[in-house]
Amino acid sequence: MRVQVHLRAEKLGNIARGRWRGKKSNPYAVVSLPNELGPNASASGEVELGKTEVRGDNLSPQWTTIFYVDHDADRAWTPLKIAIYDSRKSAEKRMNPNRRRSDSVRSTELAALPVPRTFGLPSLYNTGDPPMGEINLEVGEVLQMEGQEAKLELDTGGYLFVHITESIDEQSRRKSEDPASGNFSCHIRGLDLENIEKGFLGLGAIDPYFELSKKYVDPRSGVVRWHVVYRSEHKPDIINPYWHPFCIDVEKLCHGDMDRELKLSVWDHQRGAMKNRWLGECIVSANILRQSVTKGGNASREWALSILDEEKEEKGLVVVLKADVV
Repeated sequence: MRVQVHLRAEKLGNIARGRWRGKKSNPYAVVSLPNELGPNASASGEVELGKTEVRGDNLSPQWTTIFYVDHDADRAWTPLKIAIYDSRKSAEKRMNPNRRRSDSVRSTELAALPVPRTFGLPSLYNTGDPPMGEINLEVGEVLQMEGQEAKLELDTGGYLFVHITESIDEQSRRKSEDPASGNFSCHIRGLDLENIEKGFLGLGAIDPYFELSKKYVDPRSGVVRWHVVYRSEHKPDIINPYWHPFCIDVEKLCHGDMDRELKLSVWDHQRGAMKNRWLGECIVSANILRQSVTKGGNASREWALSILDEEKEEKGLVVVLKADVV
């Protein structure tokens, strides 16, 4: 049985340099299979499955990285080790890991440089990033919990939430004997987003980004949760942003069910210790995004999706420029 592992944390202990000045840690998680043998195992007997993205200045991160794990349902014993670290790289280095001070490489050349892959291989890096906590768990136990999620207290402070669910679940199987596969390629833009940050003399503007979350419903208890599967970059000082195109595995996005509910939320990015501000959201699916591709240009409102706040008031539009399975 293939399962998906999704991680988030709350109230992590702050070990950042300069925390007395209000700085926060930059947490990321590393997921490993302990007690493994074979060519991919490290000297300590672990196989690293991968690591999440770094969430800068955030003690309650919701990581978008999803890990696949092959769980032996008959054996019913698949241990996982999850360690959290505080990235000590600067924000610029996290965004441009290949750049050096002496680099005079043009940005187009920089983008073409290879990035080391760690998925499915033993860890080959030793960053010296300080640990923020570590837990060990068993996949089968989490699958049997209410909501298929474990809340685990860390010795260094805070909690790690580990959600594990079957990758192609019963809901997807009921809808189709042949769940969708491939990569979902999408490109969207914002249009007429409400400016809630006008700044001095009304000259400022919001720094919008969006999140795409998938809906989870526990088949036994009915517990409903939303798990973030993609987060865009933020665009500074603009109410009509063009976000970068993105591509995500259909199985990770919607468990192969193109009609599964997704939530598209738009946020205003805040610098430093300030909390990001929610503008609004709309409920979609992969199929709805495909059906909503604009037919009248990138500023057409005819097929645009409305972003609504809690009072169901429109806070702007999202225009779908491209959406398809490739």
